[in-house]
Amino acid sequence: MNLSDEIDNLFSRQQEEWELLKTAVSQHRAVREKMFSWGDDFRINVQYNPARIISTGAHIDPKTIEKRPCFLCAENRPSQQRGIPFLERYMILCNPYPVVENHLTIPLRTHVPQRIRRKVGDMLSLAEQLPDYVVFYNGPHSGASAPDHFHLQAGHKSPVLLQGDHVLRTCMMIESTDKEEVEDLFEDVYQYLHHLQPEKEEPMMNAIAFTEQNRYKLHLFPRKAHRPRQYFEEGSKQLMISPGALDMAGLIITVREEDFNKITPHDIEDIYAQVSLPVI
Repeated sequence: MNLSDEIDNLFSRQQEEWELLKTAVSQHRAVREKMFSWGDDFRINVQYNPARIISTGAHIDPKTIEKRPCFLCAENRPSQQRGIPFLERYMILCNPYPVVENHLTIPLRTHVPQRIRRKVGDMLSLAEQLPDYVVFYNGPHSGASAPDHFHLQAGHKSPVLLQGDHVLRTCMMIESTDKEEVEDLFEDVYQYLHHLQPEKEEPMMNAIAFTEQNRYKLHLFPRKAHRPRQYFEEGSKQLMISPGALDMAGLIITVREEDFNKITPHDIEDIYAQVSLPVI
């Protein structure tokens, strides 16, 4: 049995055993989406997904992180949650607050900070074994709601998640038939971004990895801000949007119906301009 089949079986079993996941999957199938286009080559899907308020509204300041138990550590996970070991270092889990179909969370078994360097090979290995999935990473100040515990995420591919660079936001694209070459090129990009943000423990970024036509593809979204100005506004000016990897690719998550209804193409352009880091 390949890994994709194992994951399908896991989702089936977990929905029988875990009522929270069963309800979440059912609710996700009914989420509302709308689409905006910029010409024929780029589009944004906006999703109304109130269950994601936990992630979008997460406080990631050190004091809050220190006080709460880590929900990715095995001893703190729900008793009903089961997983599949991967590379002897990770556990593949069903995400009970899905954004995409078959949404997975893949934490390391050890509690170490969210840092992507030297783990890109693991991302690519997972993408290789899951050809119908994208594997994605949110940096500690770029959308991760658990910056204290390294984890990847994954979910079924959709065209909007495979989009590359566009004038709206920066996407640095690496691809090769050779996994090690992608890792080496990532290190070059990492060093370049670290030069631009030397004060950061890790350059701000999101990443999406997938395979296509026997090629490894890695899309990197360099960031200059965690959340846009609109997130902190009050009243009618507020848009509670906290971009992660999927948002940067083109699937923007709104957790409040009023935000879903009122967001405009101009808002999207402005949010990207605030959080995406231009590079030469």
